[in-house]
Amino acid sequence: MRKHLRIILLGCLIVPLTGCSRSDSVATVEPDSDTIGDHVTFYGTGKVARYQQHMDSSLEYLGPLFFAEIFIAAGGEVTDASVLFPPPVNERRQLEYRYSESDEIGDVMYLSGSATTDEELEQKFPSGAFKFTFSTPGGDVVDSVVSFEGGAFPVQPVIIFEQGGQRIPFDKVDSDLDLTITWPPFEEGRVDENGILDDLIFVAIDSCTVEDMVHSGRPFEKDDHLTYAARDYVVRAGTLAPGQTYSMYVEHALLPNTQKDYGMPAFATFAASTYMDFQTTGETDPSYCN
Repeated sequence: MRKHLRIILLGCLIVPLTGCSRSDSVATVEPDSDTIGDHVTFYGTGKVARYQQHMDSSLEYLGPLFFAEIFIAAGGEVTDASVLFPPPVNERRQLEYRYSESDEIGDVMYLSGSATTDEELEQKFPSGAFKFTFSTPGGDVVDSVVSFEGGAFPVQPVIIFEQGGQRIPFDKVDSDLDLTITWPPFEEGRVDENGILDDLIFVAIDSCTVEDMVHSGRPFEKDDHLTYAARDYVVRAGTLAPGQTYSMYVEHALLPNTQKDYGMPAFATFAASTYMDFQTTGETDPSYCN
């Protein structure tokens, strides 16, 4: 939260022994005016087709996921956040605050739901216009519309590991070397005609203690976030610990509708995420997960 400062310097307080009169000068610093953009970087909804990749690189469909998120700026504050669902649901639901333990990404206001099939997801979370309402110290957002119309899921990524210029097994990662995570080209990805945000790629790794301990970055929070044109992401040597199991995902995200409302970017996302567990070689520190 941006701090509002009002500083009043009174001569009689600074030099009490000399006395003072009502005519002594008073210096006042008025507070800076907040805006909503000081508290929120962007917001929107998403549908994600989720896959589990096994050690032999085969894929298993896990079912789809829906989310609505408001991404809180560093030091920002968001309260009373809700989203109104489109017909036939016509229901307003609250978003909950989610603290991020990661140094890589910030906190969010969040709502999610899953389904076993795409048809069930469509029934629970129709592909229409969702309306966001929330409050910040810089102002309120009321029924800002974010729409899924015209979108579809992209093809899911397939995760590939390389070290020393060679493809390696997912259970043979040397934590003392750079790990290059790559994937086939994101063929459906495009430049945004509105010039707000191109289609995206995300890479994230969770440890047994910290979610998103490695993250390629979210737009408007990290300048070097990955767009559709990225071909790989490098995890630097020493980032991972030896003898550990990690969970990760690679996500390809299409943005069929981008916009700016209340001065902030907002959009809907159709994404495909591939999840996978992998292991590093070497001696295990028994205290690492504690």
